[in-house]
Amino acid sequence: MSYFYERFGDRVRRARTACGMNQQVLGEAVGLNRTSISNIEKGRQRVALHMLYEFAAALRVEPEELLPTPGDQSDILDAVPEDARSWAQDVLANAEEEDRG
Repeated sequence: MSYFYERFGDRVRRARTACGMNQQVLGEAVGLNRTSISNIEKGRQRVALHMLYEFAAALRVEPEELLPTPGDQSDILDAVPEDARSWAQDVLANAEEEDRG
């Protein structure tokens, strides 16, 4: 279950940063404090179902965009600079191949 909330929090964070919004502003928009937003984004705090709609409205996205899907995971390569991603993908693919072989 914690995986679900970690992915939800990750999607909230991505949507928030895409809007150029900070945690304080998002918190005010949904009736929570900045600390709660931080905890939600880290998957440490669960939210009531009705809050999905509050977050979606504040972030100007459809509620479904905030919900994790089966197999949903954050992309480990998000932290890798764009010009090094193909190299990093090759390294990861080779490592996975060695694990299977």
